[in-house]
Amino acid sequence: MEIGLKLYSTDTALISSAQKLKKQNIFDFIELYVVPNSYKNNIDNWKCLDAQFIIHAPHTAHGVNLANPELLKSNMEVYQEVKAFSDSLYSKYIVVHGGSDGTLEEVIHQLGMIEDDRIRLENKPLKGLNGEICRGCSPEEFRQIDEHGVLKGIVLDFGHAIYYSAAHGLDYRSVIREFMEYSPSVYHLSDGIYSSHTDKHLNIGKGEFNIKELIDFMPQDAILSLETPRYSKEDLQEFAEDVKVLKKYLNHITINANFNNGT
Repeated sequence: MEIGLKLYSTDTALISSAQKLKKQNIFDFIELYVVPNSYKNNIDNWKCLDAQFIIHAPHTAHGVNLANPELLKSNMEVYQEVKAFSDSLYSKYIVVHGGSDGTLEEVIHQLGMIEDDRIRLENKPLKGLNGEICRGCSPEEFRQIDEHGVLKGIVLDFGHAIYYSAAHGLDYRSVIREFMEYSPSVYHLSDGIYSSHTDKHLNIGKGEFNIKELIDFMPQDAILSLETPRYSKEDLQEFAEDVKVLKKYLNHITINANFNNGT
């Protein structure tokens, strides 16, 4: 399994800390969230970091919403910067959100306009933090997007699937299995609260999630980004602690698998 560190394109002050963790094999790649208008001042710093990258496109928190037709022009302008980051850092995938409110039809329209085979659509909870309705939150919506030929692949966020399920009173395991039919390219993991209808990002082992159960859904060669909170702006020690806890689960699974195989 490859483990990813989530950073923002403006987090250049943390590059030296990231480089130290990379040398210690704490993570395998960086999932870099693109803050709009940050390419010119920051790209050279990121190019100096010896790491592989996956790019995360900006979402509604930074004014990008593929479900809103009024934002079509500005959305496409931002995606030019996203592509520039992806090209410069040799990113294999670009993670995108469907947006909120608006319509699924508009999401399909704008995804088709981006025309980039690296695009991977991330599933969302039913509702955002401000009560907005998220687009691209259910397996059914993903099926509709796929039927229009604009679904290049997906990112499975386990927490988002669980919160969507809670809002509809569904078995989250069944929902996750439906998303797994698309063979996710990337996975997102944090701890959380099963009954929540909105997004929570808790450190590994600090919530209610059965982390072992969620790990079991993934193939052994999964690409997994940790989306856990960091309260320190000085270093990445909290992320390192999350990885340490995660690896205890991974080692337990490996030991059990070897025992069952008689090795």
